[in-house]
Amino acid sequence: MTEFERITVSPAVLGSFLSSIPCLGGPWDDAFHREFCSKCTAENCDACQHEAERNNPAWWLELIHTGTGPVRTESRNQYQKQATDLRMEAMHQRDRFGRDMLAKELESAAASIEDLTEKLEAQADGEPGI
Repeated sequence: MTEFERITVSPAVLGSFLSSIPCLGGPWDDAFHREFCSKCTAENCDACQHEAERNNPAWWLELIHTGTGPVRTESRNQYQKQATDLRMEAMHQRDRFGRDMLAKELESAAASIEDLTEKLEAQADGEPGI
């Protein structure tokens, strides 16, 4: 068994390995701040109610990967994931092939899906929706 095979046997083992590496911040920290801190109103982070996820690469490894770079979502909502995929494809078409017109159409479709998703979520929360 190689070292790679040993540390990638499961998300928990890989998470434990990653947390043993001394670093000031990793992608799991960025995801934690986006998911929890950006919505939190607490003034004292020492009493964080999400301590299990804080500084925890294993938590991050369980997130659904739905994009990278400027186009990213950790949402489990299928419509949000579809919109993210469209935005990623738009970025790819524009940057790699110079297909700006196609990219604009893909971005427009993504915006329509995101708008519909907001309306559906509002309706689920009891607000007037669609």
